Amino acid sequence: MFSFTKKMFLCLMMVFVVFADCSDRVVVNVDRGVMKPINIALHMQDGTHSMKELMLRVIRNDLQGCYLFKAIPNGAFMQNLQGANQIPNFSLWKAINTQYLVNSEAHMEGGVLQVKMVLYDVLAQSKISEYTLKGNAKEWRKMAHMLANKIYERIIGENGYFDTKILYVATQRAAHGRKIHRLAIMDQDGENHRYLTNGNTMVLTPRLSPDGSEFCFFAYREKKVNGRRIPLDACIYRYEFGNSRTHLLIKTQGMSYAPRYSPDGTSLIFSMTKHGSSSIYRYDIVTRKIIRLTHGKCIDTSPCYSPDGKFIVFNSDRGGSQQLYVMNSDGSNVRRLSFGHYRYATPVWSPRGDWIAFTCFNRDGFFIGVIHPDGTGERRVASGYLVESPSWSPNGREILYSSRDALGREKIYRVDITGYNKHEVATPLSAIDPEWSANLGIN
Repeated sequence: MFSFTKKMFLCLMMVFVVFADCSDRVVVNVDRGVMKPINIALHMQDGTHSMKELMLRVIRNDLQGCYLFKAIPNGAFMQNLQGANQIPNFSLWKAINTQYLVNSEAHMEGGVLQVKMVLYDVLAQSKISEYTLKGNAKEWRKMAHMLANKIYERIIGENGYFDTKILYVATQRAAHGRKIHRLAIMDQDGENHRYLTNGNTMVLTPRLSPDGSEFCFFAYREKKVNGRRIPLDACIYRYEFGNSRTHLLIKTQGMSYAPRYSPDGTSLIFSMTKHGSSSIYRYDIVTRKIIRLTHGKCIDTSPCYSPDGKFIVFNSDRGGSQQLYVMNSDGSNVRRLSFGHYRYATPVWSPRGDWIAFTCFNRDGFFIGVIHPDGTGERRVASGYLVESPSWSPNGREILYSSRDALGREKIYRVDITGYNKHEVATPLSAIDPEWSANLGIN
């Protein structure tokens, strides 16, 4: 299996990268809720006569899409820089309220695109980083996302996430009211969309492996009995990106739900229903052994590992109402996490380990919320009709989820952890069950 570095090399032909830090300054604390966006100017000298507007549009949309930046319109620029090596006149950029300036240039040689980017702190009148990227011109969009990552990382002080993917289930109504479900994947900004399955089977809850080389999902066939759809062959499958093949992973005796990988990728946890109750199980991918982790006649479901693999969060009605619980990874030491007057579901641990996102609902409506692993800090970040299936961005700063609009159409939305900035991620068809990938190994 290829490493992340090898994958990126094959995909983009990265042959020369320079990133020089000239300052340790970090200006943003994104935990403080509402903040004023940072004014940034994006300038590119285009030697290719074609890439300037394309690449700048992607970078601009990435930075403004996370609501931490505001791009200054090009028409306001008071200086036309002639290449990345030119030192800017800081007073001219300060006059239009620029806080950070990106001075870049692009050149094309034989199908190879090279971009050099220099990032300046205008107020301090200093260069804080320099970055050169070289790759296949067909991958210009990915290169633009990587440049946006570097800008984000140097100013915000955290990993960028603009070159990532979103995996989800596309839904469509067919003849006789049948609903078609297809697995699909796209860039985090909704571009480069493609379908992975043909819709012949019902597919749900796709979940990526830690290295991004594959994902698991739940699938079953249906039959009609007295007008009712009855599921058949309920199984857990895995899909390999390298060869675009689907393999049967677990064929269970009862209905199984919500598979997820362990952080080390050696096992899966999922829930399985037998005799009217649902318990949580672990499947060892190497030995193929299934171990039951929870017991009793209650309904335990939607398990998710903590980033360090030591704990599992899940929802259960064992206390009389549907609440969140945390247990050790071996099923011991179960403790209740939530105590609200709601029904809690689909918990998922943040990659940073500091929050757990969940769905909750009562007679007042449906909400996406977050809570600390010790049970403190519970709050709502999004609401809407049938909001569900939260999924974290790779840096733990945004949450994806699905909901329905006023016409009943299923859509994917993203919201930052403050709960203030929400927008739709456009998809060709209706969409549910989003999963945000770190893009490791995915082409």
